[in-house]
Amino acid sequence: MKLTLRALIFCMVGLFACEESADEAINTLGTEVDVEMKEYLEGDQRLLMFKFFTTRDFGCINHRISYNFQQGISGLAIQLNEVEEPTACLKAMGPASAFVDVGSLNTGEYEFSLQIGEDITNTGILNVRPESYQLVLNAEAGINLRTIQLQRIPKNALWGSVQFLNKPSDNIANSFVTQLTKLGATQDKFDKGDYGFFEVDASGKVSPKTVTSEASPFTFLMNYRGDETELVALLSEINRNHGEEVNIRLRTAQGSEYRSWDLHQ
Repeated sequence: MKLTLRALIFCMVGLFACEESADEAINTLGTEVDVEMKEYLEGDQRLLMFKFFTTRDFGCINHRISYNFQQGISGLAIQLNEVEEPTACLKAMGPASAFVDVGSLNTGEYEFSLQIGEDITNTGILNVRPESYQLVLNAEAGINLRTIQLQRIPKNALWGSVQFLNKPSDNIANSFVTQLTKLGATQDKFDKGDYGFFEVDASGKVSPKTVTSEASPFTFLMNYRGDETELVALLSEINRNHGEEVNIRLRTAQGSEYRSWDLHQ
């Protein structure tokens, strides 16, 4: 009797183990994926893009993730298929990537589906509001969601950085902000959050998403409703007078980007 019971227990344990293994989804992509959202600007349009990066590095920096994208009236569906080797390898270690251009979305709720390889599917809701995008998923299998909520760029925003080439100069930075104010720019408080191009903390301080040099730049974030040609004239003047001391990069909510070092002295 004891042998029969023991055998029955082993059979049941083995059965449940097999069922659990069969139900476990396999990541056929071969790697987890970091997921980011970013809003791009073209005039008055706001265009949403999903950016995917594998957590595994590959020997060619230009490996790509093949994908399919479908957009219906009420939902979005993205399927990441496989990592593809490039025809011409750019030899450097780095992640494979995919950039899915969703485009302009009306405010509202959208059903969202993200499939990783053949077997893993994450579903949820993408909330599109006038001030933000918010992605809420029921699970995060095979992915790391880096952007849960993305603040949208206000329509009159003006932002950028002053990078000092030698030593920091508060006089140049403060003079530049003063000149922007004279052109009509205002230093209003922006909501805390990740705006894709920059981040704002609870105190209203702005910081760039990435810093490419050892010395942190002076950053600014303002509202501006004036003529962009006046911004170009101001940067040209600064480049003439302080071109060997600073580089200034300036962006607008209309998608324009101006760099002082590109302007003729």
